[in-house]
Order: sequence, then C-alpha cells, then structure tokens
Amino acid sequence: MFDLSKLVSDLPDQPGVYLWKNEKGDILYIGKAKALRKRVGSYLRTRSLVRRTWEMMQQARDLEIIITNTDREALVLEQTLIKKHQPRYNIALKDDRRHAWIRVNLQDSIPTFEITRDTEKDGSIYFGPYGSTKRLERFLDTIRKTIPVANCKEPWKVKRACMDYHLDRCTGPCEGHIESEDYCTLVEQMCLYLEGRSEELTSNIEEQMKNASAEMQFEAAAELRDRLTDIEIIMSRQKVVEFEGINRDILGISRTEQAALVEMLIVRNGRLIGQDNFYFEVDLEVKDAEVLTAFIEQFYFEAPRLPDEIVVPCKIPEMAQLSEWLSETNGHDVRVTEPLDARSTDLVDMANKNAHRALRKLLILGESEEEIVNDGVKELKEILNLSQAPIHIEGFDIANIQGTDPTGSCVVFRNGEPDNKRYRMFRVRVKERPDDYAMMREVVFRRYRGVLERGHSLPDLILIDGGKGQLNVALDALKELGLEYLQVASVAKKEERVFTRTIPDGVVLDLGSDSLHLIQNIRDEAHRFAQKYHHKLREKRFSGSILEEAPSIGPKRRKVLIDKFGSYDGVMKASVEQLAKVEGMSDFAAKKLRAWLDAQDQD
Repeated sequence: MFDLSKLVSDLPDQPGVYLWKNEKGDILYIGKAKALRKRVGSYLRTRSLVRRTWEMMQQARDLEIIITNTDREALVLEQTLIKKHQPRYNIALKDDRRHAWIRVNLQDSIPTFEITRDTEKDGSIYFGPYGSTKRLERFLDTIRKTIPVANCKEPWKVKRACMDYHLDRCTGPCEGHIESEDYCTLVEQMCLYLEGRSEELTSNIEEQMKNASAEMQFEAAAELRDRLTDIEIIMSRQKVVEFEGINRDILGISRTEQAALVEMLIVRNGRLIGQDNFYFEVDLEVKDAEVLTAFIEQFYFEAPRLPDEIVVPCKIPEMAQLSEWLSETNGHDVRVTEPLDARSTDLVDMANKNAHRALRKLLILGESEEEIVNDGVKELKEILNLSQAPIHIEGFDIANIQGTDPTGSCVVFRNGEPDNKRYRMFRVRVKERPDDYAMMREVVFRRYRGVLERGHSLPDLILIDGGKGQLNVALDALKELGLEYLQVASVAKKEERVFTRTIPDGVVLDLGSDSLHLIQNIRDEAHRFAQKYHHKLREKRFSGSILEEAPSIGPKRRKVLIDKFGSYDGVMKASVEQLAKVEGMSDFAAKKLRAWLDAQDQD
C-alpha cells in the first residue's frame, strides 16, 4: 500500500472529510477537518495518540478524502457517512430505534396531529422527541379527550366519520361537523399545549368562554369551562422546573467501561414535558465531552425542531461554533452552553441521575455484569492520564505513635465503594528507629508479594498517603517484585496535591470535585483502619494478651509471667533462665517461649 505520510503531505489545507481504511478497503474511521493536511497529519504522530486511535492506525493502510466548501458542510457530510457506514472506531449512536415525533402541518386544509418516526423539512411543525410510540399514543388519546383534534392521515379523503368522532376524541372536521375557524382554534390550542405554553393556552380558552357567554351560548361556554378545568389538571401534573419561558434540552451522561448513555430532559416554557435517552457503545477512554459532541452532531443537525438552549453537563470543544451552525440550520438562535446558574446546575444533576438510572436499567435487563463507573473514578482516569479507569483502587497508610507497635493498612475500593472484606492489616517488622519511608516500603512489598503468591487480582491504582518520598519507596518496592508497571499515586494532605510517576510536580485537585472526594474517602479509611489495628496491638501489649499467640502459654502461665515482669515488654527482655524460674514454667517451656519471642523480634 501507499506510504501514508506521502498521502498526507499531498493533502490540501481545506475543509473536508477523511476516511481511514484498512488493507481490505473497509472504512475504519470517518472524520471532519477545517484543514485536512493539519488534522490528518496528527494521526501519524503515534506517541501522542490515545490507545483507541493508536490501535486504529496500526490497521490503517489507505486514506480517502472529500473536500467541502465550508466546515459546516464537512460536519453534515461526516454525520451522513457515519450513519451509512457505522465505522468501528467512530462514536456512533447504537439505537436502532428512530425517535417518535408529533407532526402537524398548519398549511393543510384540515391540520391533523399524527405520530411519526420520519421527519423532513416539509414545512410541518414537529413536537418531541418521544422515546416510546405506545406511550405517545396513550398521551395523545388522553389530551384529545380535552382538545378533540383529528389524528388521521388525509382527512379530506375520508368518506364518513370514524370511531374517534363517536368517542368525542375528534370533532369531525372531515364531514363538516365543526366550522373551519373553530377547528383551527382547537389546533392552535393543541400546539400551545404541546409547547408547554400553559398561560397562553388557558388565556385563549378563557377568552373563548367569555365570548360564548356574552353571546348567550351557555352550552358552548360550559364545554369550554370543562375543557379549561381538564387542561389545568393535566398541566398541573407536569413539573414546573423554571419560571422563565425558555425552551431547553438538558443533557446528562452516565458511563460504564464500555458504554455511555446520554439523557435528555425536555423543558418547554419552564415545564418538564418529557425525557429521552440515547445509547453509545464506547469505552471509557473516550471522554464525556467527545460523547456529548458526537451526540449533538448526530442528533440535533437532523432534528426537525430545536430548543433555544442545549445545556451540557461539561464543557465541550467548539461550543460557540456548534451554536452558530445549529442556529443557521434551524432559523433561530440556538445556544449550546454549560449550566450558568444554580437552577440549570440542579437540572443537569437531575439529568445525570436519570441517565444513571436508565443505564442501570439497560444493564439489568441485558443481564450485564458491567458497572456504572463512579464519577470520581472517571475523573481520576482523566486527571492522572491513566490508560484505564481505576475501578480497583488500593490505599495504604501507616500508624506509628511514639515509635511503638507500628502498623500498616491496605484498604480496597471497587468502583468508588469500600470492599471491606478485602482489607488487610500489617504489623510492621522494621525494628530500627521509626522510619515512615521504610515502613511504607515494607507494607507495600509484603502486600503485593502476597497478591502474587496467591494469584489474586492486581489493582488499577495504588494510592499512598504522603508525598514524593512515600511515592518513591512504593515504586521501589514494586520494582523489586517486577510490578513497576502498576499505576501508583501519592497524595500530600496539606495541599491535596497528587503525585505520580508521570506527574512529578503533582496536580492539585479541585475542592469539591468527585475525584478529590474519592481520594479523601480512601485516605481516611486507610488511616482509620491502620489506627484501629495499632490501638489493638498496643492494648494487647499492655495487657499481655499478645502472649495468647505464644506456644505452650495458657491463661495461668500468661498471668504469672505478666505479674512477674510487669508487661509484655518485660517478658520480651527476659532471658531463658529468668523465664524458667517463673512459677509453673519448665526449662522446655522457657526455651520454646524465648524462641517465639526472638522470632517476634525478627519478624
């Protein structure tokens, strides 16, 4: 095949779409670029590529480009080609369902409200999206009891009134059972309802009711009164989330290691009128911002009707450019933005929680063993530039008060939650002057020597309490075991600065961030567990109960030994001869005890 570098060097600095292909000609990836030569050339700098892109480039053998006139044309073409070819390495919606809409064309002689999955630029108004057509059908049936508009296709071709007319769900405009002007009023009211414009809708009906009453049409006025009451009851069930009348889509996101789900809350005129979700098969290496950008490009550029704002849960690239293109496509201003106030932030939190719930439901129904990745875990992967999400984290701490009974702890967290059954405690064996570095090295070494011997799983991230010194001794211990490839981080409590092998100057985590909260939880738990074991050893040493572990030493001998020498430390200092002279002790028992005490001292 051709030398890829030669192909790239011949590219123009113009906007367009590029397609990477393998040796069979299969499309691996489709991308867009403002300047093709610069963008495509970045793929040849393999050291800077993320794992997924690096893997793709190992298979790339050919390149095809399509030059466009503008960046926006490149975007539209890119999305069209992605949907057509579904390349393996693109972020693409995996839903095979097309989302449902309610369509009405006000230019028709008899406008009707129909449910459709096909949208096009035909002058119609579309309300939605809605995820379930069955739920949408029930919804329309309910509202048409109050606002009886037609939902049949081409009613002007109907020869006789259908069952809906006899069930009072349609006023029968096809047979002239209602004046055209009155039917258009109903259509207007249905549009106001679907847009969530409750105040205008109630005002409209109240005005009609007053006019009917003034003209002595009391039966019509009573019908309008009942309609108003029914609508107010239905509208009251819709949650009011904002008080300004802006139309917004609020996006949230939830992740597993192999999937992402984007949740959309649909807010119209301050009312939460619906929600939907969209599923992607993509690993955690792809950041939230990339998933959200792909969703906006693939969904909104084909949606028949857009809100005034699309609120995203995190900053995404080129928000201003996307806003400009969407505004151009839709004919009115559309802004892509992060939450700018407390209420928007609350709504994004709500969307994230709903995304979590929806993704969990998909996993349960699909009988998947995947877990939804904890937000702190997800943040740590990005901040520490880890190759995979640190689902399995082990944290270490040392408890050493006045140099006596030093202990170490190893706590285990799975996906941000403590796994108490896998905690381990260590009685530190270093006998020289107390040295935090030496003790940390010993505990880390013993922990992973045991893991290797037992064939247990190794962690995705090791978290050490301390600064650079503690990090270095932990790395040294792992190197001795041949585990230098494991990811290790240390956290200095004073500044909450995290150090790793690749971040020697450390990074300060944002206060209140999920990643800092997770690290603090692990560190506090490791400290608590080490202190607990330390106090237990001190208590056993002062009471002498530690001698319970000694061979041939029962309760009576233990009591006599403590009475004679005053404490466990006194027993430790006694010679074989001194031990043998204690009442109830034999030479054999004294020698055996001394050997055990010496082993404790050397252990």
